[in-house]
Amino acid sequence: MAVPDSPASARWRTAAACAGLPPEIVFARREKEARPALEACHRCPVARRCEESVAPAESYFDGVSGGRLWRNGRLVRLRGDYVARPIDTSDFDAAIVA
Repeated sequence: MAVPDSPASARWRTAAACAGLPPEIVFARREKEARPALEACHRCPVARRCEESVAPAESYFDGVSGGRLWRNGRLVRLRGDYVARPIDTSDFDAAIVA
């Protein structure tokens, strides 16, 4: 399932903490290679929006989404403590509408 390319989706993607990371890190299948993306999720203002939009379990996604590593749409058990903290995106949503 592809994420639609609307102006709103482009704005949240631009705001993602991983936006400047190479695709081989964001879409890595192993924790070691994905570590920079997992760490970026700790400070990401759109981590929740990322997981909702990507819908990793429904799309058999490989890589990092919402602070978690996914392989074939299944969560990968991590050795490190990389899970993104819950972030209130209401402030962000108000900012991108303006």
